[in-house]
Amino acid sequence: MAEIAAAGASVVAVSPQTEKQAFFMHDQHKLAFPLLVDAHNQLARQFELVYRVPEEQQALYSRTFVNLPFANGDSSWELPVPATFVIDCDGTILFASAHEDYTDRPEPLEILAAVRFANNSARLGSE
Repeated sequence: MAEIAAAGASVVAVSPQTEKQAFFMHDQHKLAFPLLVDAHNQLARQFELVYRVPEEQQALYSRTFVNLPFANGDSSWELPVPATFVIDCDGTILFASAHEDYTDRPEPLEILAAVRFANNSARLGSE
């Protein structure tokens, strides 16, 4: 986290949870970055990253007391595909990774390299 900040970038998480649930999540996990609310997956939908939780997984969630409709504030049973983006100040996406398997995430060094590339590109563009 400190290395990303030192490279001139910020980390932000986005969740479809309600504001209240996002606050609890941020507090419970003592997150060192903002957790923003994407009500009804509006942002995730723009990136085409929304899927409906399959019936069998809904049943599993219900048996394990995961109340997704309550946490997200709607009965859609929709979730965003986990994704990581490095976005330049002008809105250009410099790095993108999305995978349906939430355990398949980019390595932190890969993200840091994209941040550093963006930072270096910005410096070269201003010279």
